[in-house]
Amino acid sequence: MATRLLLEGAELAALLQHVATELGPDARVVSAERVRSGGFAGFFQREHYELTVDVPDRVAAPPHPRLRRAAPASIEDLVDAADQADDASGLPGAPAVPVVSTGGEAFADVLAQVRALAGEGGGLPVAAHQSMRTEVVRTEVVASRPPEPQPEPFVRRLAELGVPESLLAHRPTTISAWAAALPPAPVPQRDPGRVLVVAGAPGVVDTTATLVADRLDLPSDAVVLAGTPVARAGTGRGRPTRQRPADAAAAEAWRATAGRAAHAWVVALAVGDGPDERQAGRDLLRAFAGDQAWAVVDARTRTADARAWLADVGPFDALAVRGLFDTAEPGAVLALDTPVAWFDGIPATPTAWASAFDRALDGGSAGW
Repeated sequence: MATRLLLEGAELAALLQHVATELGPDARVVSAERVRSGGFAGFFQREHYELTVDVPDRVAAPPHPRLRRAAPASIEDLVDAADQADDASGLPGAPAVPVVSTGGEAFADVLAQVRALAGEGGGLPVAAHQSMRTEVVRTEVVASRPPEPQPEPFVRRLAELGVPESLLAHRPTTISAWAAALPPAPVPQRDPGRVLVVAGAPGVVDTTATLVADRLDLPSDAVVLAGTPVARAGTGRGRPTRQRPADAAAAEAWRATAGRAAHAWVVALAVGDGPDERQAGRDLLRAFAGDQAWAVVDARTRTADARAWLADVGPFDALAVRGLFDTAEPGAVLALDTPVAWFDGIPATPTAWASAFDRALDGGSAGW
């Protein structure tokens, strides 16, 4: 009876050395296999080797999770080292050194197999064993050498799409893994009396606020239009709203009664151009004292300009982004230091981010 072990490692020589020095003289290498995984379109695949080893039960063979030692220069060097260990074990006072047997046809078959995996030609024979109790134990054998730098084409592509380095530090390898690690945005509250203030440019802010209200299944009159007369000039026509707070006093008066409503509210706060209008928008935002405040940001706007607008009017809890699918750098909005809750009419879930960036990569994310 014997126990079957499965050894994994990046180098054949290190695996065989592990068998020779750790598993005893009766250990037998049954099969060897080269395994490739990952990559994209056949490129950047990772490769490792697997050895299947039978160890008789009378030999204690606890698997070592990691073995770090210098690897022999070649397969033949390993065979010579094993033979020398056999010779030395017979000397008086010499310690018992377990080595892999290099005699017989079985080892010759495996050696041919290993050579074939290493690109030296030959077939892939597997030695037959009887009276086997299959007990597969996985262990990884690692050679002691500095890891080689791995190419990161996926990370580079995300950086080219505007994703900031801070969101790539964990070096994601798939779109789903990257999207899952994005900072979560607050979820709008639907409890009665709750207030979500959505601030942005005149016109577009009304559309975004209405979409959010529809998503929350709120009544049509739950959207309240707000903003200075300058910001509201020519906007909001035909929209069902009972009030249009235009200054801080009116906003505070409305907020004092909003908490008694049977539904949540979405305030569409229009902010006009220029320093004065931005200051007025900031005063209104504070007066509304919303449970959450969102800013409508156009992804096609320069990041520095968007950041300046947010600083002048905010602070904000989240962003509602427009035009994400119409910019060459959809990841740039993630550099605004405010989580994205919404983009182009849909909640910014990890699935939505993965879909958006798959499209930005021209569908070339297969395998990522």
